[in-house]
Amino acid sequence: MDENQIRREIVEVARSLYERRLNCGYAGNLSVRVGDLIWVTPAAVPKHRLLPEQIVKVDLEGHPLSPGRPSSEAKMHYAVYRAKPSVGAIVHAHPPFSTLVATSPIELPPILPEMEIVLGAVTWIPYARPGTQKLADAVACALAHAKFGILLNHGALSVGRTLSEAFDFLEMGESLCQTHVYARLLGLTNTLPREDVRFFRQVTD
Repeated sequence: MDENQIRREIVEVARSLYERRLNCGYAGNLSVRVGDLIWVTPAAVPKHRLLPEQIVKVDLEGHPLSPGRPSSEAKMHYAVYRAKPSVGAIVHAHPPFSTLVATSPIELPPILPEMEIVLGAVTWIPYARPGTQKLADAVACALAHAKFGILLNHGALSVGRTLSEAFDFLEMGESLCQTHVYARLLGLTNTLPREDVRFFRQVTD
């Protein structure tokens, strides 16, 4: 995939997040990594209005290699890429149910086989001020063995080998959070048997 394709894909996924109501306004940020180069969404631009030429190219330390200013939360992306070389893309957004869970933490016990097979365990990321190295380090640590994480008092973040995969994981994580919220409202607490959870998560590995 060449640079123009990467820029177009980031724009397309950013718009999909908005159209599916997984993000809004200025919230969230996305990035793609190829080798030692990263393409990340810019600061202060609504994601659904992004243009390909606004995507900022940086190195692994975050030094800009093209015009523009990277997202104020780009440190999270750099930290994850440095800690987990297998990651090729990151999606951070504020999906409504994931954000609801992030601001009113509830347990997320295993309840759906397909979620266990694809996502595995959801990780919780302690609150830290957005844009800080403290948050970046917490995210990198939490995502070391997870695909989807809840940022307390903030939102959600997913990682994948590709941007489409990271998007899928974020959407599935949001669906899982929605199911948990409604299940709790109904007073339901059915969980999967432990042996099945172990089996499903081994299938994921």
